[in-house]
Amino acid sequence: MKLFHYALLIFFCLICTGCFQGGSNLIITDDGKVFMRNKLIGVPLIAESIESFKNSFTNKPNAEISPVVENNMSGYEVRMNYPSIEAFAADSATLYATHSGKCKGIQQKCGWFFDAYNFDLISSVDKNFSPSETAAVQSMLSQVTFDLVIELPYSADNHNADKFDAANKILTWNLAATMIGGGEKHMHAQFKIWHREKIFFTGFIGLLMLAAGIFFHVKRKAEMSEIISASMTFKRNVFAGLFIALIIISAYMILAPVTFTDADIISLTMP
Repeated sequence: MKLFHYALLIFFCLICTGCFQGGSNLIITDDGKVFMRNKLIGVPLIAESIESFKNSFTNKPNAEISPVVENNMSGYEVRMNYPSIEAFAADSATLYATHSGKCKGIQQKCGWFFDAYNFDLISSVDKNFSPSETAAVQSMLSQVTFDLVIELPYSADNHNADKFDAANKILTWNLAATMIGGGEKHMHAQFKIWHREKIFFTGFIGLLMLAAGIFFHVKRKAEMSEIISASMTFKRNVFAGLFIALIIISAYMILAPVTFTDADIISLTMP
């Protein structure tokens, strides 16, 4: 019986080699917009699964579903655009959701200079293969590809991607092995979306304080009256102190490590 089961497994692997390709591509822009591209194509043998993939998006009003044909495989590409990461998280699919006791999903911590995000994701597939059967599946289905790709506007602070570019902006996780052989794959990436307008505004305020301090310093040097000179010295010291305080506070806000808690979760929660 065991030999018969193993033979069936090998047969299944042989007919399914290269039978599907796809993945999920997430593009996040520097102003926080999100563009999601999901794709699944395959041979007629798995047409039912591909239709289920398409149907899972038909109730989404912002989903653009397009048929795709490549060589002997056909399927669909789904495009969905969101005005912000918060909107995406509130409408997130299972892959990007929070799974109780397993992953936090998407977390957000807002700040003055930047908003910090933590993607703590999991791909989980239940399959009861023996070690030898799993090895056979992995080797015979090596042509199957299914990746999660996240493209960031700025370098990730940390991640565990299987592949990434030199700038740590394009992160790729290979999910095919988990989908085929079963098990769980954890993925995480932490990054920031910088508020450029607030950075420029803070820099402008700092320059005004510096200019005021220099102005009162020069005026004090030119003033003959001790009373007025003392007043200029006081004003110079006030603006100099404010300038230094602004630098220290800004440096702390930018350099301090970001700690995420359960209260920062913004994605949907799955059972």
